[in-house]
Amino acid sequence: MQANLRSLLDVLGKPDTQYVIPVFQRTYSWTRQQCEQLWTDMFEASDAKSMHFMGTLIDMPEESTARIERSSIIDGQQRLTTLTLMLIALRDALRSEGSEQSLAKAKEINCTYLETSEHQCKLVLSEQDLHILEHLVLGTESDPDVDRSNFLVENLSLYRNKIASMKESMLDVLPALEALVVIAIDLESNDSPQQVFESLNAKGKPLSTTDLIRNTLLVKFGTNGQEKLFETYWTPLDETFAQFGKEQDIYLDAALHQWITEHGGVAQVPKRTDLYQVFKRYIEGKRDADLEGMIKSISESCLAFASDPKSEDSKRHLDWAIDKPTGLISQRKMFGD
Repeated sequence: MQANLRSLLDVLGKPDTQYVIPVFQRTYSWTRQQCEQLWTDMFEASDAKSMHFMGTLIDMPEESTARIERSSIIDGQQRLTTLTLMLIALRDALRSEGSEQSLAKAKEINCTYLETSEHQCKLVLSEQDLHILEHLVLGTESDPDVDRSNFLVENLSLYRNKIASMKESMLDVLPALEALVVIAIDLESNDSPQQVFESLNAKGKPLSTTDLIRNTLLVKFGTNGQEKLFETYWTPLDETFAQFGKEQDIYLDAALHQWITEHGGVAQVPKRTDLYQVFKRYIEGKRDADLEGMIKSISESCLAFASDPKSEDSKRHLDWAIDKPTGLISQRKMFGD
């Protein structure tokens, strides 16, 4: 593991490097307020000739082509994506300005920070955001079904308006961006991405039990394998359990509890907060197991649970999830008859 204080702009501008967001990570979700605040912070830091520290950015080498290195972003998606949106807005404003100098600077920004030498996005987002960013960076045809309230579209519009209001001083954006710094941590092959996930989860916005279990399983596969397994086995779970609304995580934990006790040979999980650690120990004890087969079995079992959540067996696991024997919330009150 190597750690260095680096400009976020330098990270994204690393030559012949493509940054890939693992398919199981959350989608881009920064709000307008967060983007407004970052814009203010970076100009204040630039004016004071100081730095604006943005925390850690963690990446790990992935399978690469002969010309392009690929790194998987373990932590830092939101910051890299927001930086990319600012650069798109600046590039497009310079193109619109149209002078020879502006067009040359727009090309430099595009080739350094937005596109690889193979004319692909330098930042590759997960499936839900991927095609939107490709449209914004590469000009590919946009999906007519794209939700136009997507955070990518909204935040790009915000930065377009801010840069448009700067007029002749729009190039001041670049030195302001250079004020954004991170502790860039490059993981090596013998480092454990899952330990990093858990450390980040302990300090930031908590991941659900399902997030942690999914990450533990999928991180053992390369990017292409992750995408295939996620699309085949995990997307159906997300779509199916969405029917339970705010109680989605409770139902998923109950379904996972059913699988681990019935298929994993685990007699008992004391309480819901223990579920991930029980799964983790089980997975670690199955190093030579067919992990894809395990993911398939979990997916099929959870989908079966969701298809009949009022069965006696399902209710038993829901009782466990809400701690019915000692809790004060009744199943009838939370889930209905």
